[in-house]
Amino acid sequence: MKFLTRVALAATMALGVAGVAKADLLADIKAKGEIAIAIDLGAPPWGMTDANLKPAGADVEVANKLAADLGVKMKLVEVTGPNRVPFLLTNKTDIVISSFAITPERAKVVDFVPYSVNRLIVFGPKGVEIKSLEDLSGKRVGVVRGNLQDTELTKKAPADTKLVRFDDDATTITALMSGQVDAMCAPYGMYLTLAERYPAKELEPKADVVQQPLGIGLRQNEPELKAWLQDWVKKGAADGSLSTIFEKYMGAKLDLTPYLAEAK
Repeated sequence: MKFLTRVALAATMALGVAGVAKADLLADIKAKGEIAIAIDLGAPPWGMTDANLKPAGADVEVANKLAADLGVKMKLVEVTGPNRVPFLLTNKTDIVISSFAITPERAKVVDFVPYSVNRLIVFGPKGVEIKSLEDLSGKRVGVVRGNLQDTELTKKAPADTKLVRFDDDATTITALMSGQVDAMCAPYGMYLTLAERYPAKELEPKADVVQQPLGIGLRQNEPELKAWLQDWVKKGAADGSLSTIFEKYMGAKLDLTPYLAEAK
């Protein structure tokens, strides 16, 4: 996570004196008629491509709804897990909607508005004997390097668990399907997608790891944009539209009540 601090420092230096000027990205977005939103299309069911190779997934639908409600076009900026923060801090995207877990370390350099939740689990083929985190002892478990599943399993799994780290979800999934790892840790929704896509693998949940709020990421010192996003999420939670998207992909209703109460 020291990498995040280095990226933030570099971005601040690059901005120079201009960085102290009052920013109003929301006004700029409205004037331009377009909002750039970073999404990882290799992280199903949050971001993926459909049978016609078009962007799909929960985060894609959330992003499209956000842009429509703002009255602008949505420009999709493809990212991977590791480069979400660098893309945001170097102005390659306006915001990030990409199964972006809210963590204290990230919150030092990025502002968040909670919009969803992420239930992380360990899952794998039926024949792999894992019934709890303790059973990960000696097992090879695929994770995305530096992501929440990496940090949580590093803390919670037995010391002799062999965490195999990959650069993104796509390569982690490939490792599981090819037998390079015994199991992988990822969002429950991703498990549902993969279980449906690869029925012959007989994938099943093995152990719960953690539930974490996901946030829309934006650069710090953008009060107008942050206020608009907070209001938008509250409306989407109240009218059920965000839950409808979540339920479509995750098979459960979305309750943001505790996270909206904590949001500042």
